[in-house]
Amino acid sequence: MRYLLIPLLLLTACAPRSSSPPLNTAIIQGPVDFYPSQPGLDWVYLPLRASTSDPPLRLSVIGPASFEGQPAIRYRLSGRGLERSYYRQVDAGGVRLLGIEDYDRIQVARYTPPIQEYPPETSFAVGARWGGQTREVIELRVNNQTTRVSDRVLEYTYTVLGRSNVSVPAGNFEVYRIGVEYRDPRNPSLRENFEVWFFPGVGEVFTSMNFTEQGGLALVGRNFR
Repeated sequence: MRYLLIPLLLLTACAPRSSSPPLNTAIIQGPVDFYPSQPGLDWVYLPLRASTSDPPLRLSVIGPASFEGQPAIRYRLSGRGLERSYYRQVDAGGVRLLGIEDYDRIQVARYTPPIQEYPPETSFAVGARWGGQTREVIELRVNNQTTRVSDRVLEYTYTVLGRSNVSVPAGNFEVYRIGVEYRDPRNPSLRENFEVWFFPGVGEVFTSMNFTEQGGLALVGRNFR
């Protein structure tokens, strides 16, 4: 459930705009899936080196949607100048990323085949490794005109490195540490490596995939138990 930011090499830059994520104050009680995907779920994150009074990033499960004609679940990430929607399929086969929309669908990235972000729950264990190759197409869609800005192949690998007891503002967790690598097979020097901390039934507790200059993003709160 890599529900935060796609590595920078996957997306071209758009000028950020100010946004203030709405607060979902309702606390959702009851069981949550291994890979949480129920509509209404909220996570709140801050860069590690940010003050608790700084504006957060908020990730919300909006619910069922369609992306390029395929059924999906829409996740919305907003705050700190970001406005992004992720479209995923979450089922017995794991979590797959179909595409991303930025800034009211002005910039759209789609992945063919979808990126396997997480494996089937039954395959998730220390030492598990998965990955693949995808074609990434990024388009700008403005005033009913579409301009293709990128069309390339990306390779990716995920590895569950081990388990660790960690402490973040949201609490203490015994997480799975996942190493992530994205690379461009046509340019071996273009690769990025990250680490994600995942806790089943909660999601991503930490990711170094963006805000690296501030130490990555840590979970500070959620609206479900």
